[in-house]
Amino acid sequence: MHTYPWQDKYNVDLAAIDLEHKNLLACVNKLITAQHMGKSAILKLADEVVLYAEFHFLSEENLMYLTHYPDLASHSELHRQLIKQLHNKRSQLDDAIENLQDFVSFLVHWFVEHTQTVDRKLSAYIRNYQPAKNSPEYAVKKLLESES
Repeated sequence: MHTYPWQDKYNVDLAAIDLEHKNLLACVNKLITAQHMGKSAILKLADEVVLYAEFHFLSEENLMYLTHYPDLASHSELHRQLIKQLHNKRSQLDDAIENLQDFVSFLVHWFVEHTQTVDRKLSAYIRNYQPAKNSPEYAVKKLLESES
């Protein structure tokens, strides 16, 4: 298996979300790099990927909530479905570490498709979102636009 370098096409043009996406991809690459380290290490790294994905989805959903994103329910449901699938694929690693390729392929395929479709839509909405000055939503938007 080869690692997956960050590509500009993965950017959604919101610094906070792009940073989390980069971190998620780094977790996946760390897992790939450690594929020969033994089952225990692989399982721990797979757990890290799942936990980071859960954190990232919660983070995105909080942003959607704070900016009154109209597609919050459908986007969140996509996250729930993915987490369910990830937990299922992670449990398959317990039975056969040979399923690692399937786990990684699923993650990378999902990552590319999701970031380039629904996350781009979310990003465009947030970039165009105009909260009242000095509101909590205004502060959140400014934080999202900050370069990390």
